[in-house]
Amino acid sequence: MISDINNILLIKYLRNELNETEGKQVLGWLQEKEENKDFLFGLKEVYTLSRWKDLQAKSDTAHGWEELQSEIKEVAKSKHPKLILSIARYAAVAVIVFGLGFFLRDFSYKDKLTYNMVKTASGEHSTLILSDGTKVKLNENSRLIYPTSFDKDGRRVSLKGEAYFEAAHNKKRPFFVNVGTYTVKVLGTKFNIDAYPDQLYVYTSLKEGKVQIVDNTEESKVISELKPGTQLSYNKQSGEFFVKTVDTNEIGDWTNGQVVLKRETLEEVVTRLEKKYRYTFDIQNNSISKLTYNITIDNEPLEEILSNIHFITPQVHYSINEDKKTVTLK
Repeated sequence: MISDINNILLIKYLRNELNETEGKQVLGWLQEKEENKDFLFGLKEVYTLSRWKDLQAKSDTAHGWEELQSEIKEVAKSKHPKLILSIARYAAVAVIVFGLGFFLRDFSYKDKLTYNMVKTASGEHSTLILSDGTKVKLNENSRLIYPTSFDKDGRRVSLKGEAYFEAAHNKKRPFFVNVGTYTVKVLGTKFNIDAYPDQLYVYTSLKEGKVQIVDNTEESKVISELKPGTQLSYNKQSGEFFVKTVDTNEIGDWTNGQVVLKRETLEEVVTRLEKKYRYTFDIQNNSISKLTYNITIDNEPLEEILSNIHFITPQVHYSINEDKKTVTLK
């Protein structure tokens, strides 16, 4: 839960109007809980939504916090009377907290937009219907930011984690999902996005319709266009991507409590297992990382799945450290 703080301080903080005493209060609040940092830089994503036409910025909470922290140190050293950093480059907005949601107003725009934020914990799923009729199923450890009602220019939401969308069709008002590295643009379709921040790859899988993958750093640049039964895998570090064919019946299979992997490398399987079982994996033998598997995961114990992997490929050996929740493959 986000710690309590005087909302006026947050507004002054974002407007670069805090004095030294107030600045220390906000700084203490930021360092108090991880959720406070996450909330602050979540505003960056919302600001992107409210100024979509003029701003295509990446959403990177970790990077943003590191950048802010380095500036905090510099300001602390100089003992500058105005402790507020140039946070306006993240979001020139006012914030009032309402539980899991918050009100956002862009001071440079006349229109007022109200945004909500839904977060899920480990083992928790959430289903919601947006104001346009779009159905969203949110997987565990995920977050969706969306407006209470969409404006006339488009339907825009921001996702961190995984979600399955059934977007309501509207030819004149496309539906956009910003995942930080890129934006998924659709008219009306069914698709799944797997964009957890701790993963190297972001996956977008199309079940019905057609979607465009748009680069967030270069306005209107289309990275790829997907057809039903295809999945785009995007490397967040290198910017490289590839598109492969997948079974449409398996897209969003996690919504039924089942994960079906076909022709997945051990490296990809490990990513799925880490997310589902919350264990850290270490592949110590590069020669086994590209072995491929067809596996269906329901709710079996992790060791049962590892035993099956060893049975299929005897050269893969594993050891589990229950105390540290780690798995070593070699």
